[in-house]
Amino acid sequence: MSAGNSTSSIEAILVEERLIGYLDPGAEEVLLKLNKPAKLETTSSCMGRVSIVEGEWHWMRDEARIVYKTHDTLTLDEVERVLSRPFTDLWLKASGPIIHLKSSSIECAHSLIQLARIHGFKHSGIISAQRGGHAVVELMSSLEMSLPLRVRNRDIIREESLVEVVELANRIVNLGRRRLYSLAEVVSSLQECF
Repeated sequence: MSAGNSTSSIEAILVEERLIGYLDPGAEEVLLKLNKPAKLETTSSCMGRVSIVEGEWHWMRDEARIVYKTHDTLTLDEVERVLSRPFTDLWLKASGPIIHLKSSSIECAHSLIQLARIHGFKHSGIISAQRGGHAVVELMSSLEMSLPLRVRNRDIIREESLVEVVELANRIVNLGRRRLYSLAEVVSSLQECF
């Protein structure tokens, strides 16, 4: 999307991206609000997700792979289905939203980051800056959980505790979304820097 697009053209782009399957559930409303100020343009978005990763260490990209992922609510049945498969090591990960935006000025990027941090996006920052003052901002939630489910073929979480683990993962994703909705509401109402 390009900055300065009219609301109707942004809506058309979002409808197309939803139909293709690019948008997470609930993303359209947030992206419309974040794209409202003329000096901001979203470039990518993740509304938060829960995933199950196979591998000894979930952060080792070359040695781990995602075997289940949802941007919606996780269910106990889905976790049990993955646990029934012959994986040696499994991790459950829940994370809050990550949004990337282009800003037409460094000053606006700084203002956006300050606002984001107030709303719980503590790991936000400028990830690139270009001549002419343009900047790319990453809004990243501090909400996350990584929990081993299985280590060396041994289940770590007792079956009776899986319900609480699933609920916790869903709470993390839902809290991140509520924070993002709150931030987007404020951003769409400001005109000073944006």
